[in-house]
Amino acid sequence: MTVSMEQHINIDDSQMVVYGYRKSRWRVVLMQVVMVVTCGIPALLFHWCPTWLLYATCVQCCFQVADQVLVVETYQKKCKSFYIHKIMEKNISDTSGLFNEGFQDESDGDKRPIESADTMHSPIHLDDGTTLTVQVFRYFRHKKQSLIWDGARAQWWRLAGVERGASCAQLHARGARAPSSDQRITMLNIYGLNEIKVPVQSVMTLILLEVFNPFYVFQLFTIAVWLAEPYYYYCVAVVLMSTFGVATSVIQTKRNQESLRATVEAHERVSLWDGRALDSRAVAPGDVVVLPARGCTLHFDAVLLTGAAVVNESMLTGESVPVTKTALLRVDKPFDMKEHASSVLFCGTNVIQTRYYNNEPVKALVLRTGYNTSKGQLVRSILYPVPADFKFDRDSYKFIFILACLALCGLIYTVALKAYRSLTPGDIVIKALDIITIVIPPALPAAMTVGRLYAVSRLQKARIACLNTRAVNVSGSLDCICFDKTGTLTEDGLDMWGVVPVSPATDPPRLGRPQRNPQQMNDLHELKLGMAACHSLTLIDGELAGDPLDLKMFESTGWTLEEPDVPEPDNYDILTPTIVRPKKTANINVDDVHLPLEVGIVQQHQFVSSLQRSSVVVRVLGEDVLRVYCKGAPEMLRTLCRPETVPDNLNEVLSSYAEKGYRVIALSTRMLEVTYKQIQRMTRDEVECELEFLGLVIMENRLKAATTGIIRELKEANLHIVMITGDNIHTAVSVAKECGILAPGERVVQLDVDSSGKAPVIYCESTLHGAPVGRRTTLSPNWRSVDSGCGSWPGSGSGSGSGSGSGSGSIDVEAPRAPPNYKIVMTGDTWRVLRSQYPQLVGRVIERGAVFARMSSDQKQQLVVEYQALGYYVGMCGDGANDCGALRAAHSGVSLSERESSVAAPFTAAARDVGCVARVLREGRAALATSFGVFKFMVAYSLTEFFSVAFLYYFDSNLTDFQFLFIDIALIVNFAFFFGVTEAYSGKLCKIPPLTSLLGLVPLFSLTGQLILVCVAQYLSYYALTFFPWYVRHTYEGKEANECWENYAIYAISMFQYIIMAIVFSHGSPYRKSILTNKQLMISILIMTGICIYIAVAPAHWLATFLELRMPKDSLLSYIILAIAAFHLIIALLFERVITEYLMEGKQMIPKFLKEKRVRKTPHLMIKRQLTDMDYLNCDNVVKYDKEGTLSDSSSGRDS
Repeated sequence: MTVSMEQHINIDDSQMVVYGYRKSRWRVVLMQVVMVVTCGIPALLFHWCPTWLLYATCVQCCFQVADQVLVVETYQKKCKSFYIHKIMEKNISDTSGLFNEGFQDESDGDKRPIESADTMHSPIHLDDGTTLTVQVFRYFRHKKQSLIWDGARAQWWRLAGVERGASCAQLHARGARAPSSDQRITMLNIYGLNEIKVPVQSVMTLILLEVFNPFYVFQLFTIAVWLAEPYYYYCVAVVLMSTFGVATSVIQTKRNQESLRATVEAHERVSLWDGRALDSRAVAPGDVVVLPARGCTLHFDAVLLTGAAVVNESMLTGESVPVTKTALLRVDKPFDMKEHASSVLFCGTNVIQTRYYNNEPVKALVLRTGYNTSKGQLVRSILYPVPADFKFDRDSYKFIFILACLALCGLIYTVALKAYRSLTPGDIVIKALDIITIVIPPALPAAMTVGRLYAVSRLQKARIACLNTRAVNVSGSLDCICFDKTGTLTEDGLDMWGVVPVSPATDPPRLGRPQRNPQQMNDLHELKLGMAACHSLTLIDGELAGDPLDLKMFESTGWTLEEPDVPEPDNYDILTPTIVRPKKTANINVDDVHLPLEVGIVQQHQFVSSLQRSSVVVRVLGEDVLRVYCKGAPEMLRTLCRPETVPDNLNEVLSSYAEKGYRVIALSTRMLEVTYKQIQRMTRDEVECELEFLGLVIMENRLKAATTGIIRELKEANLHIVMITGDNIHTAVSVAKECGILAPGERVVQLDVDSSGKAPVIYCESTLHGAPVGRRTTLSPNWRSVDSGCGSWPGSGSGSGSGSGSGSGSIDVEAPRAPPNYKIVMTGDTWRVLRSQYPQLVGRVIERGAVFARMSSDQKQQLVVEYQALGYYVGMCGDGANDCGALRAAHSGVSLSERESSVAAPFTAAARDVGCVARVLREGRAALATSFGVFKFMVAYSLTEFFSVAFLYYFDSNLTDFQFLFIDIALIVNFAFFFGVTEAYSGKLCKIPPLTSLLGLVPLFSLTGQLILVCVAQYLSYYALTFFPWYVRHTYEGKEANECWENYAIYAISMFQYIIMAIVFSHGSPYRKSILTNKQLMISILIMTGICIYIAVAPAHWLATFLELRMPKDSLLSYIILAIAAFHLIIALLFERVITEYLMEGKQMIPKFLKEKRVRKTPHLMIKRQLTDMDYLNCDNVVKYDKEGTLSDSSSGRDS
């Protein structure tokens, strides 16, 4: 038997390593002793690092004897996550606890709990297509998925659906017999109940999890130290602020969990083929269910075995177009969920209507349940998002560590100094711990939270709800925004603009004048007949349903559609065609007999994206011949039409409409003198050939009013804008051009996939104005320099004007080593092949990517993650459930819907347009700038206080309790509370986002410079004091006595330094408005400045006594300190605004090696640099285009 202690498992983009562990008795006993001796302190460390507890109490062993597993998950080779799971055993016939909710079996009309199954063996379907037959199986749950132990092969395998490894014929055979009760319960034991249960933690659990956060634990430590001093007043303030922070976080988390559960959890009654009715939660894989005629909501993944169903899959695809699902063919071919998607019913989708044959019910075989379903995968992507790595948060922890090291130095200094002065051990400990609480500001988390809450409040006023306040700061770093199209950038669906028919009176044929209203055309016009008949529309409850393009085109004709006037279920397979006719009856003359104009649709060829067309075969009432109407991409139909029927001005007209962003559809026709039986035997290629070009149908996908302006604003701010949609690529490109994602005159290169060979090959096809007009060129993974003459950029020449196409009307290539001005568009199929076959090119392709069409939900998420891998901070805006994965994976997601996507996204906008993205971006940048300012202010405050205390320790003095209180409450808490009131900058978005690294050169240089000025000012205050003849140095007399002249000098200047830091670190444009617009902060600064002057110069006797101030004998010292403070303010402002902001941050005047380091650490910057020197697509054909869109071969000078 193979002995295994670890196993590598790859799931999607994550690489998992599983290790086996078992409890060690002596280690457990030893750890219990340590817990008792240390009063449970290690438990806190184990809470923060659970793997430490595993290492302390368990030993690594082979999986055969392990009782726990450690799962180390590595995401994209950089983010590691650790999970510990208990290995469980289950007997497949043991039903104890399975139906604790009392599900009922309604077979035979009686209601009774489902009884336990007899002991039996049943195959367990594994991820590799094999099955495991055991009575007792071992498993563990990871991210809501079960991994099963295969003892024979000594490996863990994911539990798969019953379709894995089966053929289509085998699934039909399985669906031909209903499973017995024993078999059903066995499957329920293996797969569990069919429910997508979202965990909701109790309030107490959430409070404990928040309180045990390292920051709040440190606050508890701080409070304990201050109570020992005693220093009660600030303790109360910290407790109040911490309580506010914990309460806010707990309420937010609880609300999110409950919202997600309410959104995804649902169940209803389901009818089984054997006549039983069950709660959907009791359905198991292998069950055969009957779908009702008038539809239902699916709570499992199933394959259709008989009949047909019209399904709304908007939850998965984002398109509200009903999809017709047909029964799975009974063929001996391996079943594949994607390949046979036209027969698969997915969980969460809505069945609108079902139709069946010969009174046979519409049956479906359940394949997957619970979290294994398509909806379950969607919810798992919400519960377990990809690891987000925000540099500001990461650096804040590093900065705290640096402060901790500084506090350690302060602790050593304090212990040495106080021991030298012979203080008692108790006093030394208190003073040493006190210095730690000074260096690391306990109010920092609360101060950071308050700043974000102001931004959230402003967003709420703009009707943008925020579910996660931490996402506000991240939004300020975004430099790449991905948009869904339908419902986000555009209104739902397409609108008819008009038609451009071929003029019959010209030779050669030419496209005539456009007609905006097709209803005004003659009903007998071939173009109008084609528009009325070439579609796949159907009637559902008396309403037309189908592709929006077909719907708009048909409605524009003013015709009506009638389906057979017989009960649909009973006559679905009767040969009765769908009929279309004008609303106003028109007549045709056939053999001197006047007949009403009716067109019967006798055969349909559905739209196939690879063919770029659809067609119908129709018969006009009274005619003996059949007609073919074909519609699709003009470029495709041109190749199928007889050359003499193609208008000679097609390119010109096509380009003019495509430039304006319209969707252009061509229509063509032909006569077929064949019988109906003959047409059934003809292939599609035989039908769709020798066509006659009829004209163009012009559609517009109207943009929302705010779209164009917002896209322009974002692009001017130098953000990388991408469209990710499930829609057709031609529509997507047209919309991208109209809204500005694709700039005017910008070349478009479409990557497509050719799967005709043994292995799929990606080729690039240069386009102009969104219409492919070039020859295919194969994508090469090799890089070749443009200067070498071996390759060229797609759609450009290798020189600067060779060939006949290089005249004034040509689009010529840029100078050598300059990147061509083009963007890449592709479909989801191409994306799949690109990731699997050309992974080394993914980053380089998406750097130029602009439009990604026909993308599924998981592909949208993959694309977002790939952009993140390039170093982009990615935002996602969408409105459909198919956007959930991408919304969750993005650094910041904005949902325009209150459905599933609103749960996945941290932001939900009430206004359903993309204007919210710019608002979130502005508020995010303001919040990030505020967080930077608050963080630096709090660090500067703590270190300023640290320098003051360390300085006074040298003189055996310290700040008094009420001096601390005045600084901590009146100055720091006051300023920190109002810091974030400053609103976001209302001018143009800056091209450079705010800094994200606290440990970068600019913030470190800024903070270090300001702290140096603080030390110099404090020393100058003390130095000025020593010049007065009445000054006598303070000496320690064996008891605490802080009232001395050194205390006054340091305290007086430090009061102003906190005000100076608040002014200096409160930055204005380009991310926030000026500090002068923050009335609350300005009033606070003015009042506190006046009070500080009063305290420093001439305080009342009671106030001086209260603060324990020893006022100088000469008021000149007070005025010198005021002058030092004034000079400090001027120099600090000049240093921050001129040197740090203007020169270093704005003009990028930093050492060249640091710039190079930043470029090397940011993949997308490296790629941009490499694009100036290399042809990473390496399309071998050199092509150019003239104004008419005619292809020219620059190497030969001949028109192609």
